[in-house]
Amino acid sequence: MRNGLDISGVSEFVQEIGEKPVEAVIDFHACAVPGFSGAEVSIRTAHHGTQRMARSFRIPFTEHSAHPFGGLSAYEAVVAALGACVLITHVHGYSARGVTITSLRVTVTAAVEVDADGWWVGGDSALHDVRYLIEADCAGSVDSVREVSQFVTCFSPNHRAFLDEGGYRLAAMAVRPDGTPDVVELDQVDPAPAGGDGTRLDLTAELCWEYGTEAGLMTTFSPGGELRRERPRLVADQSKQMLGLDRGPNPQELLLAAISADLTHQVRHVAAERGITLAGLEVESSGRLDIRGMLNVSPDIPARFHNIRFLVRTDTEAAPTDFADVVRQAAARNVMLAALLRPGAVQVDLRSPAGPLSSFRSDADQVAAFLAEMARKQAAMAGNAAHNLQR
Repeated sequence: MRNGLDISGVSEFVQEIGEKPVEAVIDFHACAVPGFSGAEVSIRTAHHGTQRMARSFRIPFTEHSAHPFGGLSAYEAVVAALGACVLITHVHGYSARGVTITSLRVTVTAAVEVDADGWWVGGDSALHDVRYLIEADCAGSVDSVREVSQFVTCFSPNHRAFLDEGGYRLAAMAVRPDGTPDVVELDQVDPAPAGGDGTRLDLTAELCWEYGTEAGLMTTFSPGGELRRERPRLVADQSKQMLGLDRGPNPQELLLAAISADLTHQVRHVAAERGITLAGLEVESSGRLDIRGMLNVSPDIPARFHNIRFLVRTDTEAAPTDFADVVRQAAARNVMLAALLRPGAVQVDLRSPAGPLSSFRSDADQVAAFLAEMARKQAAMAGNAAHNLQR
């Protein structure tokens, strides 16, 4: 047991997933519905290989940043999901190397351009100016602490989903008055073109490690700098099957919740603009982790959170194609869906109590260089081991 994680069985698990790949796959699920001041997202049962993972959390969201006290905004939840994943991956990295953590904090800052009502303005600039400040007080050497942060930027699933040029699947289901469902597959939608100049909205998520995979988090945004510390802080945690204590949604569930909540808001907004009446609106979402990719067991398996899908369903008398157009326009206005389609970059700053340790840009080139260096070291170690056996 180290840092609240029982990692004694990790090697056996790696062997098991090599023999039974299905046990490496984890599928997460969430469902968003309209709420009092925006949307409410329910985190649903996940599936870890052939086992079910009971998950039962509800997250209230405000419609957008213009209403700061109704709940969490989707923009804030996105940066919180990035930070929570980076923090938890650091905990795993330190623990695997036998490094004891005294304290660990991750602060994520980012910006998005919004209109007067708080909606993303569209265009080439989605979530941008993303930065991680990682403050680690631990027993490891300076080199090991630096290496862990480099490792995290290659294998933290949400970070890689933001970094990589990826995608998602989207479908619209219009349920007719007679109960007949009509489904239109939309796949993925090009982001909306810029709709004019916007106001820069600065976002911050502050995460503090507690124990194991549990982290407390608080978020703010500006202009205005409205603090959300008047409400109980949020908690992110893994399930017990993933070495956590099941005290809150995990980073992937938080990311699904943020995107689903924003889709819910946008669908209602676009439908109202077009005079289309909706009833029983739901946005179901799912996404997948493959532990083989996260642990670098197989380089062909993505480390990022992937296979992301959304089904937007409602009862309506509108034609299925009309409702599909509503969903398509709503998805085009979703800043995180736009970020999933484009390669991203993050500035990473690492500090210890003694001062700065490193600063680097995490992007596709950095990931490729670090993975190549890992492969070179592994090949050298294998060669040395073979040479020693021959002596």
